[in-house]
Amino acid sequence: NTLLIKNFALIKSLEVDFEKGFTVVSGETGSGKSIMIDAISLLMGKRSDRGSLYDKEKKCILEIEIELSDDKEIYFQKNNLDFDNKTIIRREISYSGKSRSFINDTPVSLSMLNDVVSSTIEIYSQNQSISLKSEEKQLKLLDNLADSKGLIKNYKVVYNKYNKLKNEIENIKKGNKLSDSELEFLNFQIEELFQSKLKEGEKEELESQFIVLENSSNIIEKLSNSFQLLSEENGVITKVSQIENELQKLSDLSERLNDLVDRVSSVRIELSDIESEMNILSESVDNNPESLMIVSNRLDHLNSLLVKHRKSTVYELILLLEEMNLKVQSSSDFEKIIDKKNKELKLCEKELQIHSDVLTKNRKSVASSFKSNVEFHLQKLGIKSPVFNVEITELSSFTSLGKDRVQFLFSANKGNEPLEIHKVASGGELSRLMLCFSYLLSEFNNLSSLIFDEIDTGVSGEIADLMSEMMKSMSEKRQVLSVTHLPQIASKADFHFRVFKSESNDRTTSEIVKLNMEGRIEEIAKMLSGKKITKTSISNAKELLNQ
Repeated sequence: NTLLIKNFALIKSLEVDFEKGFTVVSGETGSGKSIMIDAISLLMGKRSDRGSLYDKEKKCILEIEIELSDDKEIYFQKNNLDFDNKTIIRREISYSGKSRSFINDTPVSLSMLNDVVSSTIEIYSQNQSISLKSEEKQLKLLDNLADSKGLIKNYKVVYNKYNKLKNEIENIKKGNKLSDSELEFLNFQIEELFQSKLKEGEKEELESQFIVLENSSNIIEKLSNSFQLLSEENGVITKVSQIENELQKLSDLSERLNDLVDRVSSVRIELSDIESEMNILSESVDNNPESLMIVSNRLDHLNSLLVKHRKSTVYELILLLEEMNLKVQSSSDFEKIIDKKNKELKLCEKELQIHSDVLTKNRKSVASSFKSNVEFHLQKLGIKSPVFNVEITELSSFTSLGKDRVQFLFSANKGNEPLEIHKVASGGELSRLMLCFSYLLSEFNNLSSLIFDEIDTGVSGEIADLMSEMMKSMSEKRQVLSVTHLPQIASKADFHFRVFKSESNDRTTSEIVKLNMEGRIEEIAKMLSGKKITKTSISNAKELLNQ
């Protein structure tokens, strides 16, 4: 996979090719190892913000080339996308925080981005290891192993129908049967609300507009004065630039002076942003008295409706209109409607139970082999007598994922009763469990790339060596990338990249370099002994690489 990162976090520009096989990324704490993982997460649909830009005045560009199997072509055709086995995913984040996503140069939504990229890349991190303590995460992991996606989709169709019927019955019961005079008055209120063309959030938006319109002259005047103070020939920005230029001449004399130059430079850039924003705001302020009158009249009308119906928001008025319509509808034939809805609900509940039973059976069908496989691999990772159980019990009511409660029970020591993971698993044991789960999932999922972001936390020595063997095994069928601080794992890789910080043009940037054999020996020696490389650490590094 080719990864391109421009203007993101500490990275000005970076392009790196990750080849098939086992790749590790190392570097000192804070060097920027996780920045690449964050970039890939954004390419998988994670939300972004302008704070992640290296240069706030330029847009950020993230791009990755992924390999897709032919079976993905159906999805591309369905969504009017150009299909290619080698597909380019791109994400652009502007200085204003707005984001655009592309698949093979076609604009797409974040959810579509996630659909495509998550089908080929999976990231396992420390946070995921911790989240495995959650029963919901455990249930979803078991569903991945059981390939329950299609069954859950079918179940949710019926589940949504079931909940909708329950809500309808509840609302009809609240309505009861109305008299003729009540119906007449209710219809009058319905007509009034309907003609008002209510929109959720409209009142808040109008109130904001009203404040600006009412103070438009003052706003324009103050913005104009402030803009002049910033932008005039001898204004604030000019003076700050002069300060920056003067201090720049001293920056080589000490680190504190250099830091001061950076801070003044940041102030100048921020002031330039403010100057631009002021200009845009000044031009966008509406100073038309007619606009103020229109907004004021609409607000008066909405406020009168809120007071009349004793509601605090327009959304509550919209809900009230729906309730009124339902009351009118249900009142005409109250008992008949209730009876009909209850019959529909019973039939729906039976159908839902059938789908739920199928889900339960599917989950139980993999639980035993999952238990055996996890215990087997935990033994390979140095836990001599592990006990791992998948407990599936029935809930009293339906949920969005069925009627099952799934709990992973674990014991790392012989003779100890297996308990919930969060009660017994240490950090190192969680890391090993996470690796076992990802290893087993990779056999079921058609993923081409697995990324491990420091999931080896809490382990060392022989266990780290065993974990590296498992990662190496996984890389025989797919690309495996591990961000690590352990020399035992780094030494087993086919390829080794080092992330480091460099300083140029008064800025700190993160960079990455692919290491040759000499570079790998030096980097692993550092990982073994710290910053100071010794003859012993060099010898140990060579020995690790030759194993």
